[in-house]
Amino acid sequence: MEQTLGKRISALRKAKKMTQDQLADQLSVTAQAVSKWENDQSCPDITMLPRLAEIFGCTTDELLGIGQPQKVHEAEIVTREDITKEDGLHITRGGFELKLDNDTRKGSIGIAVLILAVGGLLLLSHLLNWAVSFWSILWPTTLVVLGLFGTMPRSVFLRLGFVLFGGYFLLDNLEVLQFDLGWGFVLPVILLLFGASLLVKAFRKPKSIKFNRNGANSMNSYFQAEDDTFECDNSFGGGKHYVELPCLRYGSVNSSFGENTIDLSGVQEVSDDCKVEVNLSFGDCTILVPSRYRVDLVKNVSFATANLKGAPAPTCDGVIHIIANVSFGEVTVWYI
Repeated sequence: MEQTLGKRISALRKAKKMTQDQLADQLSVTAQAVSKWENDQSCPDITMLPRLAEIFGCTTDELLGIGQPQKVHEAEIVTREDITKEDGLHITRGGFELKLDNDTRKGSIGIAVLILAVGGLLLLSHLLNWAVSFWSILWPTTLVVLGLFGTMPRSVFLRLGFVLFGGYFLLDNLEVLQFDLGWGFVLPVILLLFGASLLVKAFRKPKSIKFNRNGANSMNSYFQAEDDTFECDNSFGGGKHYVELPCLRYGSVNSSFGENTIDLSGVQEVSDDCKVEVNLSFGDCTILVPSRYRVDLVKNVSFATANLKGAPAPTCDGVIHIIANVSFGEVTVWYI
């Protein structure tokens, strides 16, 4: 009896030792949707077939049961837990942990800046005879550093609030400002921002992404992939964009106050001078790169991070030069 698409998905998933939940996380769909596919109650969207083939390490022909099976390359399984564990805020079943950004270098720089800032201001207060206490300098400076160097990299509005409120109280304690907002206004706003951020983090669930014909999702953003280039622009929006091109030469991502995921697993090959520019302000961008390509990451960051996770395959089919220009945000490049 000829095997159905659902049975092939089930067999390939089990061969990779993945659960339906893990596969659903990779595809940004629900586990119920995967279950319906495997029981032949429904079929995956056609735009998901290349991604399924990439995850299983097979060709789309093998997935569809066309021709003889042909092994391509092994895919590195990246779970949602692996991607989100880099956040500075960790929420577990037993509680949460709040600390500086997990990036070791960035966290060390943040602590160094905090110590230098507090020490410098204390020295100035002594030399200039400012009537200000150690505590009046320490806590607002700490608030500013937490905002700049990250308690929650994906909560950019809360980080901006930390910077603004910390800066205000520091200048107010140093008697630089001539107006007073007062704790009656500031404290409730800080608590509301912090509590809302915790709730969003705790209850946010993966959403199913719907693509239109040019590959962009239905959220408030612009995405286009044609010829040998792709372009993504958005403000106060974002989503997941699947890039499907025979050859990639140039890509551009411009984002402000948004979250984007750029999936390059649909790129069949890259040119010798392939370049992807990411211009990000107060946002987050995740770029998924097949491990058959090697990434050359150039970082131009200001109060931000740009990280490369995973490793390329021993034999690479090309190089993608990614230039990350980031201010108050985070770019993460994952090998898949």
